[in-house]
Amino acid sequence: MSIEYKFPLSTQLSLLSTIFITGTDTGVGKSIFSAYLALQLKAEGKQVAISKPIQTGNPKDTDYLTELTANKIPIFNTYSFELPAAPSVSAQHENRTVDIKKIIFDIKKLEEEFDVVIVEGIGGIAVPLRDQGPGTRDQELYPKFSGSIVHSPMSSIQYLVADLIKDLNYPIVVVCRPSLGTINHSVLTIEFAKQKGLNVLGFIISGFNKNSSDKAELTAPDEIEKITNCQCLVKIPYLTNIYHSLATKEDSPSSKAPSSLANV
Repeated sequence: MSIEYKFPLSTQLSLLSTIFITGTDTGVGKSIFSAYLALQLKAEGKQVAISKPIQTGNPKDTDYLTELTANKIPIFNTYSFELPAAPSVSAQHENRTVDIKKIIFDIKKLEEEFDVVIVEGIGGIAVPLRDQGPGTRDQELYPKFSGSIVHSPMSSIQYLVADLIKDLNYPIVVVCRPSLGTINHSVLTIEFAKQKGLNVLGFIISGFNKNSSDKAELTAPDEIEKITNCQCLVKIPYLTNIYHSLATKEDSPSSKAPSSLANV
């Protein structure tokens, strides 16, 4: 079932040509926000693509994105793994290797073809994509895109989602839960991103209920703003109309509770 809810885009989001959507965890609503953003930018007359460079487990996030956007937005993927785990583990399980240069090459190609490229990460920004960083990109293999991309691994052992964001040089939006505990998760994610030199545009709350009697949920966005000095860009409401089409995702909080947002 496609998304029909509309929210006003901030000027900051509306003017972007590239953006990386990350979250405080898996299942917080990254695909929901990616689909919302893509559809609304398309409504403004822009050619938009969504890249989910790495996905693990079943059902596939790319299938959800296709469903959420009613097949109106092209969805791209470089690596898919069956085991629902961190890509570094899933790839090893299948005796495969994640080529970071290939991922960056694929995404940079999209920049040539579309007005806006939305990249959706996997899990949070500290998720390992592969063991060891790729080092400096190969000028001969990828001459067109390697001039400005020289990677210095944030971890001496593993290449993280944060490393990919750094190499892409994309601004990020952090998708957060509305429930009790989200302040700590959100602050840690945002501050880690800042520490790694990433450009945090702001955060969004996915599944927010403005009529909730839960004081923790109602006050969390303001508390996160005060602690991080980052803006809450959007509070996406609880939407029941897409629950049944998405709630079957494995290991998703929404598959265990009546929620329709925090499930991708």
